[in-house]
Amino acid sequence: MIENQGRRYPLRERRAPRRFPDEEHVLLTDEGEPETFEEAKEDTHNRKWLSAMQDEMDSLHENHTYELTELPKGKRALRNKWVYKLKPGDAGNPPRYKARIVVKGFQQKKGVDFDEIFAPVVKMTSIRMVLSIAASMDLDFEQLDVKTAFLQGDLKEKIYM
Repeated sequence: MIENQGRRYPLRERRAPRRFPDEEHVLLTDEGEPETFEEAKEDTHNRKWLSAMQDEMDSLHENHTYELTELPKGKRALRNKWVYKLKPGDAGNPPRYKARIVVKGFQQKKGVDFDEIFAPVVKMTSIRMVLSIAASMDLDFEQLDVKTAFLQGDLKEKIYM
């Protein structure tokens, strides 16, 4: 213990942080999915990742999600990143490689890039009601994944990225 020298509490002994050898580190991954564009380019399945990225860009283009333009004065471009997901195949089908381009929303400023936050969610009572109607009328029920559902919202602000 270090001498008190008139302090109310004694000073703690300072020590260098404990270092762990490399073999003691644990790496947690998400099924081997790349974290960055550079990792996707270097991955052994890079052609599949690049194809998934092209599919995403084609989908955004077909849905008129964006237009190329010059950045106006006084506006700032938000940064973006690619998010990669490997969807396991079922019943002998090969896995699907998915890529999404997302804006880094934490850079947005209220009143500049957005005015309100809206995230639609379904209530469990609504799901139960639809399922009970389908069951009582002996209807078939199918799950639907809408990959461009976010396009149904109307933005009043212009977002540059």
